[in-house]
This record gives sequence, C-alpha cells and structure tokens, in this order.
Amino acid sequence: MKKLLQSYLQNFDKVCSKTNLFLVANLQKQTKKMSYYTIEHASDSEFFSLSEFEEIASALLKTGLCMNVFYTEIDFFEYILKYYPNLSKETLLVYNLARDGRKEGKKSLIPSFCDYFGIDYTGSNALTVSLCRNKFIWGSIANYFNISTPKTVCIKDGEVLGEPFEVQKYIRKEISESSSINLTNDSIIDNFEWNNIENKDFLVQEYISGVEVEVPFFNIKGEYLILDPVKIVYSSEILTSELSDNNSYSFELLENQQICAELKKATKKLAKYLGITTYGRVDFRIKSDGSYFVFDIATMPYTTDHSSFNFDFEHYGLTMTDLHKLVILSSL
Repeated sequence: MKKLLQSYLQNFDKVCSKTNLFLVANLQKQTKKMSYYTIEHASDSEFFSLSEFEEIASALLKTGLCMNVFYTEIDFFEYILKYYPNLSKETLLVYNLARDGRKEGKKSLIPSFCDYFGIDYTGSNALTVSLCRNKFIWGSIANYFNISTPKTVCIKDGEVLGEPFEVQKYIRKEISESSSINLTNDSIIDNFEWNNIENKDFLVQEYISGVEVEVPFFNIKGEYLILDPVKIVYSSEILTSELSDNNSYSFELLENQQICAELKKATKKLAKYLGITTYGRVDFRIKSDGSYFVFDIATMPYTTDHSSFNFDFEHYGLTMTDLHKLVILSSL
C-alpha cells in the first residue's frame, strides 16, 4: 500500500491543477461567536479544537497551495457570492470540513452549494453525504447487499420503523449524528420496552460486544485504495462522547490478516454502493467468533494527528501533508 500511495504522491504537482484552497472548517470558541444569524449550532464535539485545526491547516499549507480560511458556512457563501465573477474556478478547490447545524442534511450544505456554482470541493456529493448520515437508511442498503449491520429499528415520533427484536443487550443512538455523539455507558440497556416508547426520535440497535475497528479509504479516479484496518482501544464498553472528546483512546493495527482482508472487501463494496467517491471511513465491530458488523460510516472522517487515517500514514512512513495531498487528489 505504501508504494501505491507514494506513486500518487510523486505525481501530485503534475496532476493537481489547483493553486488555491478555500478551507471551510468550524472551530470551537470561534464559529459560534462569529455567526450573526440565529442558528441552531452543532455541539462542540463536532467542531475542531484549536490544536486540531492547527494540525490540518499546517499540513495543508505544506502542500504548496495558497489557502483562505472560513470558520462559518455563511462567511464562505457570502464571499463566493460577492467575488464569484472574479473567481478562477479552474484553480480553486474548496477543502470542506464544515459540519455546523443539527439537521440531517447539515454536512451536505457546502457540497450542494458548490455543485450549484460549479466549484470543485473535497468529499462526496450532497446526496451521498446526507444518505450516510442516516444510520437506519444506509444500514438497510448494507443489509440488502449482504453486508452485516446490527439489528436496528428507528423510532420516529414514538412510532417503530422496522421490526422489533429481542436480544441480550440494546444500545440507544442518535439517528444521524456521528457514532459517539451523546453516547454514554448508560446508552447500553438490558431491556427495551417496545410497548412503552417515548415520543422522540432515536435508534434502538442490537449491542455488539467486541473489538471496534476503523477502515479508512480513498477513491482516486475510480480506484479504491483501502488502508489497513485500525483497532480502537479504550477503557470502556463503548467509545463514549467523553472519551472521544478527550481523545482518550489509542490505535493499533488489526493483526488477523484474514479478517483484515474481509473488512477491506466489505468497505470497498459499501463505499461503492453508497457512492462515496473521494475519501471516507467505515467502522466495524468484530465479535469474538470473528463475525463483523458495520455500525458507522464517515464521509468526512477526521484526518488530524489523532485519527486512524494518520495512524496508518505514520505506519507507512508518510506525513499528514501526504495524507491531505491524497484527499485533494481524490477530489479532482
């Protein structure tokens, strides 16, 4: 894999026609203060800390491309609308890391806007981004193509969508947030009262005990580059919001090569069927018997120092700048 990645990196300066990057990223203690509209903002867990932002910005500057930074989606829109006639779209790439808001389609805002104005951007299109945020819907697609997911039902306004099921343990999750948002150890429950459902929107899912693994990937001009599966190590039954926010977990390479090959195959298959055309990550749980289940998909995965993407790159002897160069190449 290292040699394959290096072959793309060697041609970066020749292949990359972009000279200007517009980085759109939400920053803790900054984005909410700058926003002068009445917006229901995302939780701080969705925003970058200052150190995380510095890691990304520094890596992008080392690509040799010029960079403008926008901390809110609105600032970016207003800039484009004001200067659009003078923009050189051929040399511009929007590096999209925006994730403000609380509605299901929030991460599709920048892709939709850029497609409307014919501007290139990193990441997948608005349809794919929104689809991959709804665990119940993409999970149904995965199951249709024989890619195992935990048994799941969606509770909408107190109504059960899907078939109720009986298992030893359940886990309650948000329908469209990242996998660890609002998760605590109390999210795991022994029983679920199917006849006494609260009038809220959430997922009820079969709890899968076992090892958590992330599989990062690129899709560069139709070629899927599936990186090595990375095991997530933490001190709790699940990766809670608190553990995730504080980076209280570590990474290890998954050593079972047979399972690694199966996870890579499932990742490629799912990414292809869901239309993830640039880069992303598929998350699995592996039981003690070797069976595995997809439980989350990221179309805008973290590429900070503390991420499975960067862990793989360090293992390959590559840098964060190399990582972000490949994100750029995947989006051309």
